[in-house]
Amino acid sequence: MSLVLRRIALALAVVAFSISCSGSTAALPRPSPSAIPSPSASPTEQLGPGGLTLDEEIGAVMMVGFQGPLTDAVMSDWRQRQFGGLLVVNLNHNASSPDAMRSFVSTIRSTSRHRLVAATDQEGGFVCIDISSVPCAPMPVGQADTTRMATALRSLGFDLDLGPVSDVCSGPQSVMWGRCYGSGAAAVAGAVGPVVDGIHAAGMLSAAKHFPGHGDTSVSSETQLPRIDEGHDTLLSREWPPFEAAIAHQTDFVLIGHLFYPWIDPHRSADLSPNTYDLLRADLKFHGAILSDDMEMGAITASTSTPEAAVEFLVAGGDMVMVAHHLDTADATYDAIKAAVTSGRLPRSRLDDAVTMLEALRDA
Repeated sequence: MSLVLRRIALALAVVAFSISCSGSTAALPRPSPSAIPSPSASPTEQLGPGGLTLDEEIGAVMMVGFQGPLTDAVMSDWRQRQFGGLLVVNLNHNASSPDAMRSFVSTIRSTSRHRLVAATDQEGGFVCIDISSVPCAPMPVGQADTTRMATALRSLGFDLDLGPVSDVCSGPQSVMWGRCYGSGAAAVAGAVGPVVDGIHAAGMLSAAKHFPGHGDTSVSSETQLPRIDEGHDTLLSREWPPFEAAIAHQTDFVLIGHLFYPWIDPHRSADLSPNTYDLLRADLKFHGAILSDDMEMGAITASTSTPEAAVEFLVAGGDMVMVAHHLDTADATYDAIKAAVTSGRLPRSRLDDAVTMLEALRDA
């Protein structure tokens, strides 16, 4: 056989073998580029609950306050960071009249691409917002007085009243004396429920504070970390009934105090310990959002920077970080949270869970 004929025969044999293996003479289709699976998106590229980007989620889990009136720089920062909470407290001197406060809140809200929760402390008695249109009844306040105060707040644009105080004071020596509803668990629990109801009746959100209980200490967490040497039995019988009452009345938030309970965690303050969140979720059956106290308070900053504490709070199980007074500190906290997600220290799924919890809050 000639060389040409041998080459033709070999080619025919290859074709026949290919047909016998495929069972068909049709060419195998090539996958289109869109059909080829792409690598999984990184945590920084994924969209979270509600279609939020990572940057928007980080802003969403922060409640921020700042000193002084609105400026162009503040507005620019707020548009960029998209903070999910606005905190107004008297010390910040943001506005001094009803009209000015109404404009202040609505202007900041206009920059937000997602829900903004505007909050203030309105406990009655010693702690009230300094706006003439908001009444400040003495402690304790029942449902009717609470609704009257909360309605006035609502008219200014607020949708979260940081109350009720659910701490049981150990007596006049307690740092919370004058802000608590009494020195007995049953009395405090009986007062807390109507306050939650009164806040809700005004169409506002409530935040029971300061879990696990700030009443049995003379030390202020504004300046240093209080140590409270109570065990499980005392917490169960004395500190927690008011929080259980608030939860039974469907409080929207529980605010965690900067408190050191060695029984809960011998190494970390309660707000930075996963053990606290396990107790609140599993033992007290709280299914709402968990808010930190101000991360600029001395109880935190004496040992831990605000940005680092904020990351630890979120890793432990918190949902919203409060930075009450300085926008540059809030910006540094934002950057720290983003770095923690990028590095994997704060799982994106944990951030997603926090945002989901905040999005589930009732409409206020």
